[in-house]
Amino acid sequence: MDRTSDGSELLTGPGAGGLLRSAVGNAGGVLRTWELDHVDHRPGRSTKALYRTTVSWPEIDGAQAPAREELFGASAHVGEQEKDLLDAENSMVMTDGDINVRVWRYPHDPWLPMLPKVCYPDVVGRTLVDMGVPLMPGTAEHVPIEVISYRPGRRAVLRAQLPDRGLYLKVMQPRRSGEIVERHRHLLAAGVPVPRVIAHRDGLVVLEELPGVPLSRAILDQGVDACRAEDLVAMLDRLPASLFPLPMRPPWTDSIEFYAGIVSSSLPPLGPRVDALVREIREGLAAVGRRQDLSAHDVVHGDFYEAQVFVDGGEVVGVLDIDTVGPGRRADDLACLLAHLSVLADEGSTRRIDPAVQQRVLEAIDAWQQVFTRRVDPTELALRSAGVVLSLATGPHRQQEAAWQAATEAIVRIAERWVDAARTAETERIAAQQAGPTGSAGTTGTGAAGAPTQPQGGQPSSHTPPQQTPPAQTPPPQAPPSPGAPAGPPPAPQGGAAPQAPYPGDDSPTLERRIPPGLDG
Repeated sequence: MDRTSDGSELLTGPGAGGLLRSAVGNAGGVLRTWELDHVDHRPGRSTKALYRTTVSWPEIDGAQAPAREELFGASAHVGEQEKDLLDAENSMVMTDGDINVRVWRYPHDPWLPMLPKVCYPDVVGRTLVDMGVPLMPGTAEHVPIEVISYRPGRRAVLRAQLPDRGLYLKVMQPRRSGEIVERHRHLLAAGVPVPRVIAHRDGLVVLEELPGVPLSRAILDQGVDACRAEDLVAMLDRLPASLFPLPMRPPWTDSIEFYAGIVSSSLPPLGPRVDALVREIREGLAAVGRRQDLSAHDVVHGDFYEAQVFVDGGEVVGVLDIDTVGPGRRADDLACLLAHLSVLADEGSTRRIDPAVQQRVLEAIDAWQQVFTRRVDPTELALRSAGVVLSLATGPHRQQEAAWQAATEAIVRIAERWVDAARTAETERIAAQQAGPTGSAGTTGTGAAGAPTQPQGGQPSSHTPPQQTPPAQTPPPQAPPSPGAPAGPPPAPQGGAAPQAPYPGDDSPTLERRIPPGLDG
């Protein structure tokens, strides 16, 4: 095996083919083709990968049967005991003495024992009935399943379509599910519009479907009219203070060195630029900290972005994925949303979004940012947005996107614009402070005696990242359709790319793999 400190060269290089060939052969199959589909790389620590393969199973299907499309996962760990392993029987471990690699066939993830029990249309109904979920007579035998996302070793999200309603199934490591259920119940009791828990067992949580549509869809169609920024802030401010004693939610900016390392490792020419970003974000936040208290003052969502919010008729009606709720700073939640929107708007000029749609999203960013700066410090908001964008720059390589190098550079460019926006905001703050109470801009930071104060906002500052003229319309690249898989394998995850987790070791939903259609059983 190739020797690296974290197994990344082994799992992303040509040697991965030998690992897959051995694992498939040991199970009685013949590996025909393979390609890397997803990489979860933690430099110097560990690597997990997902592969799209075609495999022949002569003993099952016959010698002349066509190959099946399959997903295989692999996890490399170096010199340490695997944690939370719950189903080792359906995986295979190979080692050269230094690196241990565990390989499994989806959905038999050794860390997610309930995943195989909800991945198949002819199995999930029985699982739901066993958990006490009421189903209409005669419907348990076949329940259509859509796999929304899958993060190997961490979690999966699936949607079950019943005749009368849809249900969401969250599969996670069993040690976490009880805590997540209690948070849902606590938030519902406090009037926060989170999904109701219908049932749970052994790392599987069944949730009702929220009304409305995701903000990520509404903003593309309606722009700023999708909802009011004030309502977004108000919903976050409804998170109950009783959850403040939960473990501290580390800001995304706490881990910018980690994300910079991933970007530099995957694309070394960007190293100096991401190092400069880290330095400027760190120095900028230190300067903010010298004029105001940057400790946790709020209960935060922890992973607040447009896919987590549901809207209906211009009103906010729900919020998803409250696994990360806890003490933090409101600026982090608002910066997370702005950062995601700026990447969604393709401000890095990769021309993968329709110009009219891009303009709607840019207008929403501008309008919502002005509202947010009346709630939190403008400089802090821009710096923390830059940190979240830097975390998103790890996505194109992890998701193995086409032209991922250009996409990564484009996202780094967006982070640089947010740092520029922070400089502008700070210049305006200083000018307003020097102008005194009669100045045209509101003041934030130190008062007359130099004592730290909480952000006051004042009139909106024009510190939105520079917006370019939308490029000439270029149709987004279309992937060739995948051939239909033969009956048998479970439906595969679907959707679009998602960003990195907010800190190393976290199992945030935004680190999940969302795989295009092609493996539906």
